[in-house]
Amino acid sequence: ARLREENELTWDEWIARVQVYLDHIDRLFSPDLVIFGGGISKNSEQFLPALRTSYRLVPAALRNNAGIVGAALAAYESAAYQSEGIT
Repeated sequence: ARLREENELTWDEWIARVQVYLDHIDRLFSPDLVIFGGGISKNSEQFLPALRTSYRLVPAALRNNAGIVGAALAAYESAAYQSEGIT
């Protein structure tokens, strides 16, 4: 979202750039699902319908907090493993 605003991209310009990226993702990884997180996820209705992929595109359920929650979960699990002597 920040880059779209900083570069003063219209939604159509931003969508075109993301489409190129998603096409590369498809060729490299053939995903079943791509989840959009971060600030842009709160505007998913602006761009998801315009993107064309062979896989599902969804906004992160936790929106902009998804990365924070994921990092906290990873830290918690790492601490739990270390306290059990698992590396």
